[in-house]
Amino acid sequence: MARLAALSGLEEELTCPICLDIYSTPVSLSCGHSFCKQCVQQSCQLRPQGPFSCPLCHSQADPAMELQPNVQLRSIVEKFLDAPTQEEKEDCEMQCEDEDKSSGQEDGVILCDSCLQEPQPAVKTCLTCEASLCRAHLSKHSTKSRLKDHVLVEPCDAQVLAERRCPQHGKLLECYCKTDSVCVCVMCCVASSHKNHEITPLEDVFGQAQKVLPETLKTVQEHEAALNQRITNLLKQEDKVEIEESLRRSRLESLFEQIQLQLENTKGEVLRDLRHNEEQQLSKIRTQIQNHEEEKDAASRDIQELKALRDQKDMLLFTKAFEAIRTRKRTPVPKTAGVTLPMPPMILDKVTTDTTLRLFQQFLSDMKSSFKESPVCEHLTVSINQANRFVSNTKRVDARPLNPRAFGFPNGQMTIAQVQSNQSFSEGHHFWEVDTSNATCWKLGIVQQSFECYLQTSVDSLRVFRGQTMIAEEKGCPTALRVVRVELDCRRNTLSFYNASVKDGDPAESLRLIETLSIHPDYPAYAIFQTSGGYLQLL
Repeated sequence: MARLAALSGLEEELTCPICLDIYSTPVSLSCGHSFCKQCVQQSCQLRPQGPFSCPLCHSQADPAMELQPNVQLRSIVEKFLDAPTQEEKEDCEMQCEDEDKSSGQEDGVILCDSCLQEPQPAVKTCLTCEASLCRAHLSKHSTKSRLKDHVLVEPCDAQVLAERRCPQHGKLLECYCKTDSVCVCVMCCVASSHKNHEITPLEDVFGQAQKVLPETLKTVQEHEAALNQRITNLLKQEDKVEIEESLRRSRLESLFEQIQLQLENTKGEVLRDLRHNEEQQLSKIRTQIQNHEEEKDAASRDIQELKALRDQKDMLLFTKAFEAIRTRKRTPVPKTAGVTLPMPPMILDKVTTDTTLRLFQQFLSDMKSSFKESPVCEHLTVSINQANRFVSNTKRVDARPLNPRAFGFPNGQMTIAQVQSNQSFSEGHHFWEVDTSNATCWKLGIVQQSFECYLQTSVDSLRVFRGQTMIAEEKGCPTALRVVRVELDCRRNTLSFYNASVKDGDPAESLRLIETLSIHPDYPAYAIFQTSGGYLQLL
């Protein structure tokens, strides 16, 4: 048994690293490694470009000059071949097994760099040798004592190997620069821009990363779950929009179908009335024509009889016939060109047509207005100076000393406060509501740069201003005006004021328009508030 074990160990030493068989005509390179002469020649033929290197240590060599026969090794091989050998070779069987598996491998499998005839799939890649090794060549690689310190990783191709080396120095990336958060080599730590940076061995960074990996994974998973929930909500919102839009489209189509049906019915009724009127008029005309034609025929017969009487010489017969013709009744013919006709059911002159078209355009405009997007309710806040004992970001505007004459109050007996909203508006459709029931006199509106548009109450009137120009005035401030709605439409450049005091009951009465005015398209715009006593409450 000891002899068989010794022969097995000797067989490993006498095995060519390339063909994995006993040496045949062994030759040695200048680096000291030995191979079969035929294996070295085939390896050289497979790499026709560039200098030839040793398949084990990759040192450059010239096989044409350095293939020296290793006489001593050949003698040992001959003696070994004469000795009894072990019949079962596990490595060979394992290699055959891997060979069968490799037949179904895809093109992405990394192949062994040391196999010559039929390269086998690699199981490891040596970073030091920069070579991928199959199971058999890995066994030979691991038995060499001077190769045991080499770094072995999972099989990877040349591109991945290149990424593991420093592009500047060609050394393995074994350190981590915390300053720049990048992997570096040893040369980068001592002779490059990373010289004075905080450097940590890659192993330490790996260990720390392994510790925080569960927490990081949990954070990313929570983020992913939040994103999934967000996507789910958005998908639900998308479905809701599609359903609502489909319903809205269906209702709109039904509305226009009803409008079209009513237009067709009205058109039919008007056309029937016109046709009936036409028939009445034509009937009257045709009756007159028929009567006149009958009278014309009678007149023609009288003319013929009168002409025949010119040749009558008998006085009695002439007189009797002439008097009979002359005394016949003849209806006087009207001097007008036609007859009086019944009035038509409608008059379609240019004025009527233009009026109808204008009313229809107004109807279409009102319909579009009813279809427009609802304004967004803005819950505004204002910032007031704390030096005057006011709180920032408040929703209540109190009176504080200002110029009283700006509001029309003499002798400085009233106090006025004016502030503007924190929010600004440049696009869209917005509104905000203000409770004015606790303010004596007030002013609400917007300011664009230095230009103001506002609704103002004074002692005896309600006024709307665009800049210094008063647009409308209502004598006597309505006592029921407790809540005012200010509506800003940046798309149409309009500012509207509504009496929104009634919240329940008839919707038509809950929001009554006070005034709408056009504004300059100079944005942004800010909401402004002013009171002469008490306070305004933003709703």
